[in-house]
Amino acid sequence: MKNILKGIFIALIALIIFSCGEKEEKIQEKKERVFVIGTNAEYPPFEYLENGKVVGLDPDIIEAIFQKLGYQYKWANMEFGGLISALQTGKIDMVIAGMSITPERAKMVHFTSPYLTSKVAFITNKKNPINGMDDLENKKYGAELGTTKENTAKNILGSTVIPFQNNTSALLALKNGQIDGIVLDESVAEEYVKNNSDLLLIGILEGEPKAIALGKNDKDYEKINEALIQLVNDGTIEKLKEKYKVK
Repeated sequence: MKNILKGIFIALIALIIFSCGEKEEKIQEKKERVFVIGTNAEYPPFEYLENGKVVGLDPDIIEAIFQKLGYQYKWANMEFGGLISALQTGKIDMVIAGMSITPERAKMVHFTSPYLTSKVAFITNKKNPINGMDDLENKKYGAELGTTKENTAKNILGSTVIPFQNNTSALLALKNGQIDGIVLDESVAEEYVKNNSDLLLIGILEGEPKAIALGKNDKDYEKINEALIQLVNDGTIEKLKEKYKVK
């Protein structure tokens, strides 16, 4: 009888050790997941490169989220137009790139709650005959490929829209007289005007909600979304917006 009880006791101990080991492995596996975060670091003050490092409002938000969760991450800098397809094919795990929520995008990705709403603005070269919103019609506009700014420009009567791989290329085209204006987020437009004395901000439209995009079935979506909501509610996002002068 004692031998039977001893055998049962040993079996229970072994089961407990195995279960604990299995749990530790799962915890370790969870901790070791390194999120690959896709962005387009040509969109100051949301994200841009500084000494080869991705910095800006969005990277600071990511850092705050991942500090809360204890997860690791690394950046994948790419063209904006390729971000959603990279997310869908598993090349990256999430996207933060000043991305606006749209019904079309929501069919392909799982958006978090919005972390800010950014207005849309137009910039032009001071040499162009555009002095205000009344002069926007029948002009040629540049917009970053795959952004909502393409649709904004298309809605202007008589406009021709030229998509660019990035805003740097659009800015060069504007300076060279190939286009009449660029459609951007207000904070980005202000940044360009501040750093380019030959540019002019000519108009502002209603805002667009921005969010982080994850895969439709990402198992960490709820935790990431909850961490983001906490940052909005505790004032962290507002402080970061002030830091980067984002309206």
